[in-house]
Formats: sequence, structure tokens, C-alpha cells
Amino acid sequence: MMKLRHAARLFVCVGAFHAPCLGSAQEAAGVCALESAVPVEIAAPGFDLELWTMDGRRLTLSGLELPPGAAARESLQRFLAERLRAGRLVFLAAPTATPDRWGAAAAGLFVEGEGSDAPLVSLAEAAIGAGLARFRPDPAAFACRNGLLAAEEQARRRKLGLWTSGEYHILDAGRPETLFGKKGMVLVEGVVGAIGEAGGSLYLNFGPRRGDFAVVIWKRNLETFVRAGTSPRMLTGRRVRVRGLIDTAFGPRMELVSPAQIELLGERVGDERVGGERLGSSGRR
Repeated sequence: MMKLRHAARLFVCVGAFHAPCLGSAQEAAGVCALESAVPVEIAAPGFDLELWTMDGRRLTLSGLELPPGAAARESLQRFLAERLRAGRLVFLAAPTATPDRWGAAAAGLFVEGEGSDAPLVSLAEAAIGAGLARFRPDPAAFACRNGLLAAEEQARRRKLGLWTSGEYHILDAGRPETLFGKKGMVLVEGVVGAIGEAGGSLYLNFGPRRGDFAVVIWKRNLETFVRAGTSPRMLTGRRVRVRGLIDTAFGPRMELVSPAQIELLGERVGDERVGGERLGSSGRR
């Protein structure tokens, strides 16, 4: 347990790929809370990547999006099996109280690193850092997202695993025609041109024309974003990256329900101009 305590202190502030410690209670909460983690034995993951504890609990790794392809899943399965093999230290942190519809609880798993003095590392972070999966913005993983996103960025820059395929490239919000036909979670990046409101929704518009890419957030969810430090009403002129499903019924758009779905990239862009055309503040929706 001394190793666990040492690893917990190190991981919360640094982690295997983590940004500098934010010093907030939220960063050490939930599935990231190593101090409250307990030893657990996990059966070898099957092809569907289910993780079962030896006492019969079904788990999913919070913040880990499973890849759809068979070859990619086999690679991830081998990776997980190696790090969960018998004899290795594995610790379980804060599974969610309410299982999903398949009976699985989202949780954090931490495994010992390489070498006798290596600290425990997040299994999800290690898998994402190896390019074997992407960050999934589920609410339980919000407190861990800095480390998970940093791991993803490193894998993307090094073109590891999934990032060798064009299927997973970040899409340009300024080219809405490329968003049609995309299935599953996609990443879209661009500059928010204007904020629009219609009924109970707030729209982040990425272009001046109807049919350009837009992000929609229900107003009833806005407070969740504000509490997380991301006020959608203040994003005009900001370059952002969003992740989620594309809806093309009313033009390509994406609904955000969690602040974990949006990343702020850099400072406000110039004179709130997109494509050389100044945008109004009323938006187009």
C-alpha cells in the first residue's frame, strides 16, 4: 500500500502523460481518486473487451472509446491482457454507482508501471497514449480529462496506432461537406464565428451560412459548462475542438451535453473574423 500512496500523490499532480497539477479537488475525484483505490483482480478481457472482476463485477474503463475495427480491438485486447495479467498489481478506483444498460460500471483502473520503483499508471491513459483508443468524454472521466487528452495528443503527434489511419483525423469545421456520412464519434476543430439562440438551444456557429457546421447546447445544460470553467456564450472568436456524433438532418451539427466534449485551443482569434468576413453576434439559428 505504500506504493499505492506514493503513486497516487504522483499521478494526481503529474501522471504518466499529465499536465501540471491544477490543485483542485475535482482533479482528484471519482475515477481518478487513487487514494481511495482498492486492489482488484481482473479476468482476461474477451474480444468484446469486457472487464470482469473475479468477484463478478462488470467494468468499463471510463474515458476510453473502444475502436470499432476488429484488428484495432485485437490490438487493444492484447494490450489490456498484458497489463492485467496475473501477478501484476491492479487497483480499482470509484466505479460509478449506477451501471449502464448492459450492467457495466465505469471505473478507473491503475496498474503498476515498468520497473520495481515505477508508480501506478492509469490503464485508460496508457492505452490512449499507445494510440490504441481515443478519449471518450463521458461525465465520469471529466476529472481525468487533462491526462487522457494529453495522452491522446501525444499519440496523435507521434502517429501511433489509430492515428496512422485517416479515419481518425481531426476534421476541419470550415469544410462542412467533409462531415457528411461520418459515423461514430468524430473530432472537429475550428473557430467559433458567432453565437445564436433559438428556443431552448444555444448554437456555436462555425461559419456565416446556413449549412455550415454548428454546435448545439441545450440551455438547461449551460450551467454545467460554466461550472466546469467553459462558458459557451464567451466562445466567439475562440478556436475549439469538439467531439461527438454528427447530425446532418439540419446541416452538419453536433450536440454537446458534457464540458468534456470541448477543448479550448489557444487564444481568441483576431477581430472575431472567420474567412475574412466579420460575423454578427446574433448568429444564424
